[in-house]
Amino acid sequence: MTQLYKLTAQHKELELLADSDNELDLADTFEALEGEFNDKAISLINVVKNKDGDLLAIDDAIKRLQDRKKSIVSNQDSMKEYLRNNMEASGITKIECPLFSITLAKGRQVVTVLDQDKIPADYLNIKTSVAPIKADILKALKAGEEIPGCELSTSKTSLRIK
Repeated sequence: MTQLYKLTAQHKELELLADSDNELDLADTFEALEGEFNDKAISLINVVKNKDGDLLAIDDAIKRLQDRKKSIVSNQDSMKEYLRNNMEASGITKIECPLFSITLAKGRQVVTVLDQDKIPADYLNIKTSVAPIKADILKALKAGEEIPGCELSTSKTSLRIK
């Protein structure tokens, strides 16, 4: 069977030849080519649909691995916290071995916010976000309004497979 891109090229060539005098042969060729194109398109979509199953399996594997990773990280953190608590309780500040050393470092000063509303404005980071409301702009442009910096355009075609 011919590749889809070759069928597309042949289809375009036939459209150019459509102006010729021999309309009967052209119609037969068009019909055969269109049937082959349709068969290729159907086969292509079947492959796309089969890959949906692969995507679901991959998503499940990713979720399972992420859950496993989270569990391992949590276990590591628990073990480190257990060691830290016991070193602190025992008064041990350093343990050395040939591969690495473990040091119990003094805590550093950090800020604990008790009531954010009482903090002076000089010490607040105010974040704002500005973004166009495209749905409202589309509605206004369709209604005939002119909005500076905006225009109606048409997106590229899309495939709908039902």
